[in-house]
Amino acid sequence: MATELNRRDFLKGAALGAAGIAAAGSLAACSSGQSASNTNASAESTAASNTGSTQAGSTGGVNTASQKWSFEIAPEPIPDDQIAETVSAEVVVVGAGMSGLVSAASCLENGLDTVLISASKAAVSRGGSNNGVYSSVMQELGLPKQDPKVFYRTQYLANGGNIAPAWWYKYYNNSEEAIQWLIDLAAKANIKCTIESGPVYGPEDPMYAPPAAHAFYMEESELEAQVGTGEPYIANELARYIAEDLKGEIHWETKGEQLIRENNNTGRVSAIIASTSDGKYTKYEASKAIILATGDFSHDKDMMTCYCPECVDLCDFTTEVNYDQGLWMGGLMPGEGQKMGLWIGAAWQKTQSNVMMLGRPNLPAGQPYTSHTGLMVDANGNRFMNEDVLGGTACVTILHLPQKTAYCIWATNWATDAYDGRWVKPNAVYQTYYDTPQDFIASWDNDDAGFGIVKADTVEEVISKLGLPESTIDTVNHYNELCAAGEDTDFYKDASLMVGITEGPFYGCAFTPGFLTSLGGLRTNIDMQVCDADDQPIEGLFNVGSMIGDFYSGTYTFAMEGMNYGATCVTLPYVLGKDIASGKFD
Repeated sequence: MATELNRRDFLKGAALGAAGIAAAGSLAACSSGQSASNTNASAESTAASNTGSTQAGSTGGVNTASQKWSFEIAPEPIPDDQIAETVSAEVVVVGAGMSGLVSAASCLENGLDTVLISASKAAVSRGGSNNGVYSSVMQELGLPKQDPKVFYRTQYLANGGNIAPAWWYKYYNNSEEAIQWLIDLAAKANIKCTIESGPVYGPEDPMYAPPAAHAFYMEESELEAQVGTGEPYIANELARYIAEDLKGEIHWETKGEQLIRENNNTGRVSAIIASTSDGKYTKYEASKAIILATGDFSHDKDMMTCYCPECVDLCDFTTEVNYDQGLWMGGLMPGEGQKMGLWIGAAWQKTQSNVMMLGRPNLPAGQPYTSHTGLMVDANGNRFMNEDVLGGTACVTILHLPQKTAYCIWATNWATDAYDGRWVKPNAVYQTYYDTPQDFIASWDNDDAGFGIVKADTVEEVISKLGLPESTIDTVNHYNELCAAGEDTDFYKDASLMVGITEGPFYGCAFTPGFLTSLGGLRTNIDMQVCDADDQPIEGLFNVGSMIGDFYSGTYTFAMEGMNYGATCVTLPYVLGKDIASGKFD
């Protein structure tokens, strides 16, 4: 298995913010003295509007339209005499994460001669939630099919229309077939599937999240440890299925370097040159399609500074790129697919700032996928929000705080008084509750999630241990008064969650959102074709997964658990394979 970790490891990684995720806060350098390219006006206008450096190595100034960022500058073409081998196929897929694996499997199933190349040593995946609008698993649990009439319109409105609704409905219309395909494939390998527990919000709540996150696991005895982290099971089975059952070729440790676009970067993309672990180059020719599935760009400081500046100091640019990286908070891939696209005339997505996937671990006094729903204060000891929100949205709010850190404070009575003591376990099978309030309290005492929880006999001691000012006790007292009155006249949190911090022992922890990945990149149409600055598809070039531009807006995931895997990494690549085989793009 390429990537294995348990839920505790993931949550510990996500909770690194308590001590501070490795930061690299200065703005990245862009090269100067380069003329702007007309083929990437979007990227340049974006770069020009973000603070950058005027010269390589400097840390101030503004990147102007007459300059290029380092990632925009194409390297010298690899000469033909350095190419040791040429491989020809109908389709070449670049990247063996979930989106690349599904793309390759779908192409092969539909009769296309397909080669999958990947810089990794094996299949790569992280997490384990796959959204699906309906499936046999949901049917067995008595869960309804998602209704697009209200829910999708709510999400569209919540994101200010700043998404491509056609993609979302294409996902909806094809999701049931695609997720069932994956479930059936897994079952043949004795990999089981269930639905994750999720937020407790009802359909009337704007933050309602329909239960639809399909999670894969192996052993019943380890079910709760595997749900939400079991994607490696299905990823590795997909790789086996491609190589053994479908007789497809997978070339590991083979990294895409340069795309070849005919007619001086005005024609069709017909090949990609890749480097192998022995330093040699191979040219992969594709008569029908090259599908880029190389992941995000969060390990490139210039790209993050330009396109996702709010998260630059949450990323660790000091480590080497690890193409086999599993769950890791601090940035993942270096944007190689996006760069290759830009170099041959692809445009960047139209939304200026890319979406971030922030660490949303289940905080110690919160339901799955929500924030800490007790009291949260900033570094000055002030309450700053209605704490009862989806975790992803809370993370964005916390990024605006001093030190990007929130401090959670709660008491023992939270376990019995909030939600009537019915606490859903984090990322367990749908609606799996702690057996008793004492079990819930034990999870705090054991610090199961690795948040660095502090415990004390008085609230004042908790405040001191968290390093908060003494005046924080005034905030706690005021919060307790609101709880006693049964109404939150400051932020209007639901009355059922207005539980006073009254019965010790008392608890606290600090939380800074972890950064997992950036989402978005190259401009893409509804058929997954990469487009130029005039929105015209570049013949022969497609991208899938987290590279798809403008699929999301604001932050991941709105109110849809596992949407990235379910939509951009499973459903849309699955449909793409069928579309290519049908001759749609010939």
